[in-house]
Amino acid sequence: MLLGAGWARADAGVGPLEVQFRSVTVPQNSVPAIAQDRAGFMWIATNKGLTRYDGYRLRPIEQAGDTTAKRSLGWVRALSAAADGRMWIGTEFQGLVAYDPEQDRVESHGSAQGGPGPQPPIRALAAAPDGAIWVGTLGQGLYRYDSAAKRFEAHELRWRGQAEKRVLALQVGADGVVWAGHWRGLSRFVGGAWENLALPGLEQGMPVPALAQDRGGRVWLGTQDGHLGVVEQGQVRWVQALGMPINALAEAPDGRLWVGAKVGLFWINPASGAIEARLRQDPRRAMGLAGNDISGLLRDRSGAMWVSGYGLGVQRHLSHPALAVRGPDADLNSPLAEADVRAVLALKNGEVLAPTQTGHIARLDGRPGRDLATLGEWPRERHNVVEVMTEAGDGSLWMAAAGRLEHRAADGRLLRDWALDGGRAQQLLLRADGSIWLGMQEGLYRLAGEGAAALERVHPLAGPLHGGVYVLSAAPDGRLWVGGQQGLFREKTAGEGGLEVVPQAPAEPLASPIVMGLLWGRNGTLWVDTPVSGLHRLKGWDGEGRARFERISERHGMEGVFGGNLHEDGQGRIWSQLYVYDPAADRLDSFGSAEGANFGSFWFFASTELPGGGLLFGGSRGLLRVLPDAYRAQRTSPPLVVSGLRVNGQPWQQPRNPRDGLKLPPGKRSLSIEFAALDYADPSRLRYEYRLEGLDSDWTRVDASGRNPSFGPLRPGHYTLQVRATAHHSLWGTEQLQLPITLEPAWWETTSARIGGGLLALLAIWAWMRWRTRLLRRREVELKALVDERTAELRELSLTDALTGLRNRRYLELRLDDDLRLCLRRFETPGIEGAGEGPGPDADLLLMLLDLDHFKRVNDVHGHAAGDAVLVQVAERLRQVFRETDSLVRWGGEEILVLARETDRRDAAELAARVCAAVREQPFEIGPGETVHVTVSIGFCAFPLDPRHPRLWDWRACLALADSALYATKAQGRDGYMGAIRANGLSPREAPDGLAAWRGEKRLQVARSAAVDDAVSPA
Repeated sequence: MLLGAGWARADAGVGPLEVQFRSVTVPQNSVPAIAQDRAGFMWIATNKGLTRYDGYRLRPIEQAGDTTAKRSLGWVRALSAAADGRMWIGTEFQGLVAYDPEQDRVESHGSAQGGPGPQPPIRALAAAPDGAIWVGTLGQGLYRYDSAAKRFEAHELRWRGQAEKRVLALQVGADGVVWAGHWRGLSRFVGGAWENLALPGLEQGMPVPALAQDRGGRVWLGTQDGHLGVVEQGQVRWVQALGMPINALAEAPDGRLWVGAKVGLFWINPASGAIEARLRQDPRRAMGLAGNDISGLLRDRSGAMWVSGYGLGVQRHLSHPALAVRGPDADLNSPLAEADVRAVLALKNGEVLAPTQTGHIARLDGRPGRDLATLGEWPRERHNVVEVMTEAGDGSLWMAAAGRLEHRAADGRLLRDWALDGGRAQQLLLRADGSIWLGMQEGLYRLAGEGAAALERVHPLAGPLHGGVYVLSAAPDGRLWVGGQQGLFREKTAGEGGLEVVPQAPAEPLASPIVMGLLWGRNGTLWVDTPVSGLHRLKGWDGEGRARFERISERHGMEGVFGGNLHEDGQGRIWSQLYVYDPAADRLDSFGSAEGANFGSFWFFASTELPGGGLLFGGSRGLLRVLPDAYRAQRTSPPLVVSGLRVNGQPWQQPRNPRDGLKLPPGKRSLSIEFAALDYADPSRLRYEYRLEGLDSDWTRVDASGRNPSFGPLRPGHYTLQVRATAHHSLWGTEQLQLPITLEPAWWETTSARIGGGLLALLAIWAWMRWRTRLLRRREVELKALVDERTAELRELSLTDALTGLRNRRYLELRLDDDLRLCLRRFETPGIEGAGEGPGPDADLLLMLLDLDHFKRVNDVHGHAAGDAVLVQVAERLRQVFRETDSLVRWGGEEILVLARETDRRDAAELAARVCAAVREQPFEIGPGETVHVTVSIGFCAFPLDPRHPRLWDWRACLALADSALYATKAQGRDGYMGAIRANGLSPREAPDGLAAWRGEKRLQVARSAAVDDAVSPA
């Protein structure tokens, strides 16, 4: 009867909910064997050779050789992970080999036959707890290999007195019993001897290519003709007959038995033997099974199921207890044959209406445990797309489609419809007063009641409402809240329809003005979703009645919309089709393709709540069903491994255990480390942080593309590479990869070598410093002399007129104060001055101002070059008149100031006369064969002018007096001089101004040239 039942359900398909897989890209999609090692790597045998997979790339596992052919292990049909970390590999013709992770190399162990040439093909491997490896070959029988002694021990299998040398499957039970599936049946090794188990109904035997043990310790077997059996109390009991070869068996986390056959995958209930699902490749299901010829099944350490096969490649089952996708029906005549669901509504009777893009409305069974099975098509004569719908209290339905608002009876009959304006309908709300509100692509509309003639457009009190209206929600106090492109609005008074903008506190507003979703929680909390900054929570109101919002998504580092379709579960968590937020734990989690939630592009305004607390969301490839009660936040720290290591650019042996550390010999200064978090659900979503302690103190954050950092050149010393990973957008777990790294120093980098080298260096430095000091001192003397010489030159240039070579005003400013102090000190020193005669001869300073007469005429007639030539020659003639100790200063233009030091004031007239003669008596050459006659006018003043009162006439007063004397000379006809020799009771304020004043001032002794007046005024 059981076999009959099995045959009766052998063609049972999968249920309404999709079974989704994620494919791993492998060469030509042909994989004869898969396995997982102790570290967590997946091993995948391909027709291009054996590879190891870390979630990102297939790393070829090859043996030593100088050509590709010699390095390749060829076709591999058997893999077995040992407890010591090695992976045992059964090849087609190279015998038994093993990959040793400590050495990162493949070791050949040959076969019992030994010798060169092809070895017998290995079809099955099984690692025993004692470290031995059981090896099943095709044609040479069964062997036990002692890896420590490197010795093969033959085990003879017999069937009806004949040796059976074709071993197809091996299984070592938890109790140590070894099971062997061979060409004629099933044998086990108990008490040091092999015994055969009878296969009921198969007296001639049958090949057993598949063995597995469940969590209860029972051994399951699959035969070549499709019998599925279990060993109970030492006997085989058949539980199902599939009628096709069974190639692989594995128990899933939910207790189901997965059976891989030649034409698909079966899920078997181990208690009843019933086929709960049959999976086959369906081109319409992009996330479904990729092929039908199954070669291997595996449950990894995380509990995920893997499938391998020919034409299928390798796929990982995507499953989550809380998430499932209701995809399209296989029946092309079904209303859900195309599952692009743009709206969804759960009715009070438990049914779900799912309008699709085809215009059909599918009726689904939304009751718990019914998996949204198709019940038929909801009757509607119009086949345009229903955009939004809702159920009234009397069971009738309101819906918007193609510019019409329809009111229909529960059986689909059209009761009445109204024309709609505003584009696509996005929200539909029935209010307690009987009014119907619609949020449209452009604006907000209201139908007063089912008896109203037409809809009216609603505008806020402050002005028109434009743009999309995305959400309508009734608050606990009965007021209507509206969210849309223009922001957030609320009804000023419940039931009156007048809308006002919700004021927001400037310091705590919504981060984005557009509102995509609203939800009033059971505790009265308002949740708001925006397209840029995601989920917000209304914290309260400030003193001025403005809303204060908390930015939930932004605080948790999430960007973009939370999902728009907001719902609250029984635990107070807030859900959308993308995220779930737990206010109690303040935790925000995302979910998607890694959890099997591949339902295409989600649609806004397409969600509903199912009976029993489930949630349903519409998408372009079907419906996403969420069972919140089954949802538990996943761990954030997947296991981490070192998947690649290079030192100085060359591949390097990896440590067996990262905590054992990596020790590098002298000369190795750079390394590149590749790491991976072995989370195969969706490796691309993983994020990593790493740092090299001893070099960096800060974490470096990278995505999956940056998990191969390089370091160097590094100094000898001790470092620790720390790596952590997470599949969460903001939370990091406690698990870390720690790899101690020691870079040994070369002999010259050791402490003793450094000390010795340091002493030698100090000695050399001391000797060099001595030599260098002597050299520098010698050079210092030379340089100082050179600097002094250059400084003098520069100083001279800075104090000299470039044209004439005379001193400039800056020179006078630098020297004048010293000259004046020295002169005054002579006249003010007690004991020197006697009887009013002063300090004696040659104690005076003589200030003399010279101005060339009619010099402008020279420039105007002969040009400025001629004037410059005259000035240069005047300067030369003045140097012949005055001493080197006297200062000749070009005072400006054609004016020259002379400061004669240590001069007797009584000689001033004679000195001025000599200057006039030197200028007058010889013409000045201004060009080839061309000369000009020039005269000079002079005004002078002796300093101090009043020896009895030396400070009465200061320098400025004397300079002004000399200038006045110069103008008096020019007033008397030029080419002469006039000057003040001595003042007697005359103050600077009484100084003469003009020729008449000079002639009439009796308190001033004046010297004049003969051209003016040969007489000298009385003292």
